Amino acid sequence: MRWRDEGRRERRRSFTKKGDADKFAAKVTTDLERGHYIDPDAPKKPLREVCQAWLSGAEHRPTTAQGAERQLRVWVYPYLGDRAVGGLKRGDIENWLKIVRKTLADSTTAITYGRLKAVLTWAVHNDMIVKNPCDGIKAPSTRRPEIVPLPQEAVAALVAAAPPRYRAMILLAAGSGLRMGELVGLELRDLDLANGEVHVRQQAVRLDQGDPYIGPPKTDQSYRTVPLAKSVTEALIEHVRRFPPVAVSLADQTDPRHPHKRTVLLVFPSGGGRTAINGGNWSGVWSNLRNRANAALEEGDSPVRVPQSASMHDMRHFYASMLILHRESIKTVQKRLGHAKPSVTLDVYTHLFEEVEDTTRDAVQNVLGSISVEY
Repeated sequence: MRWRDEGRRERRRSFTKKGDADKFAAKVTTDLERGHYIDPDAPKKPLREVCQAWLSGAEHRPTTAQGAERQLRVWVYPYLGDRAVGGLKRGDIENWLKIVRKTLADSTTAITYGRLKAVLTWAVHNDMIVKNPCDGIKAPSTRRPEIVPLPQEAVAALVAAAPPRYRAMILLAAGSGLRMGELVGLELRDLDLANGEVHVRQQAVRLDQGDPYIGPPKTDQSYRTVPLAKSVTEALIEHVRRFPPVAVSLADQTDPRHPHKRTVLLVFPSGGGRTAINGGNWSGVWSNLRNRANAALEEGDSPVRVPQSASMHDMRHFYASMLILHRESIKTVQKRLGHAKPSVTLDVYTHLFEEVEDTTRDAVQNVLGSISVEY
């Protein structure tokens, strides 16, 4: 039998019985008329191949694409990768979820399941399969753990314990809420020390493979100007005097249409000063300074400790908690942190807003206190 698909390409298929050929011809004709046509060979493609096609076509930030590829390669391919995409059923997905939940946390399982569901949705939209076998299957429910900000004493100990060239970076992180990539990608031109401001225009990106490069901030709202406290500004002025920014040659991909190599003046380069800080060399620095901070706290008979789980991201949480404690609005906190939406800020810090003392009674009294009801 011969027919033309939706792209007007000639297709053919052989049958041993005329009845089977007639049934197939009727189905193809009906599907083409209704717009439900599926290439008979598409459902036979291995899921691994479909995942790779999705990865190559999806518009993801490099770090997101890297994470998605890793999650599919490690947790999907070994179990479902060789299965024909058209042969996957709801039960197959449910059994896969049971397997991976034995190893992964529910939050990681939910993210990985989301990747698989996105791939199969893409397969439906590209006429590879008629129905997504993930439909009706809920991802594992996850409860975001409440953020517990570091005490001020712990932050002070971390700043004091840091190597001299990184002390201002720790203080800036606590005093601005910049993400690690934004700190590492900070150039001299981004500091307006005369007016006490830092401009976030880019970040340093490091993937599992390849050299670090300068890329755009995480979201459109991450482009921002953050006002700095006097103490932070003074620390940066002294840092720049003691450790002049280092000229480093890096690829600039802030505009994906025009990637180019340029010399950047990094405020906080790696210890060797030859490139941007990356996760590998920073983890050792952070571990050592955390241990020194805890040793100093213990020597000073302080009950405070820096948790082993703490990271530079806790400086960002500390900054957010300061703003909330001083009754800044949700919108202000969102803008300073560069969150995409206020709802993101609320999702992370709702409990901190709830813990701030209610002052609405005093606010109303200040306005209406002079008004009395006369009888």
